[in-house]
Amino acid sequence: MIVRPMNNEDYEPYKQLFEEAYSEYLESLRLKNPQQYQKEKLEKRKVTRARFNFYVKIGSSFMAEDKGNVIGYVASQTISYMRGFDKLLWVEYVVVESEYRRRGVGTALVHKLIDYAKRNSINQIYTTINPDNEASIKLHQKAGFNVKNWKVASLTIT
Repeated sequence: MIVRPMNNEDYEPYKQLFEEAYSEYLESLRLKNPQQYQKEKLEKRKVTRARFNFYVKIGSSFMAEDKGNVIGYVASQTISYMRGFDKLLWVEYVVVESEYRRRGVGTALVHKLIDYAKRNSINQIYTTINPDNEASIKLHQKAGFNVKNWKVASLTIT
């Protein structure tokens, strides 16, 4: 497996992975808490080329590949002046194809972000996590994030 910067040719795999993972995620939320996550109340997020192009342009998003096939990605952006920090890395999504989960792909993607942050003098990585998303909570904790109230995860780069 290799982890590399996201590029323009990655749009279709990015879109496919996002749509599959997000549909699966919404269904898992509905099963865990049907009253809170009623089908008609959940908004399906759309993948747009403009959003993808933004991630490519920013340069802080990465793809995981195995034998030439995209198997996951992390989409992030650098933000200036947020939450008391002059510069931080905001993680939007960590997505791994279902058959490659629990094989270190998500961890490799998050560690690539940490390396990126260090190389670019970013001392904070920040994200939000749905409190019902146990897999994401575990992934971020494993990578060293301080997950507070099971909703907000942050990592201070030293």
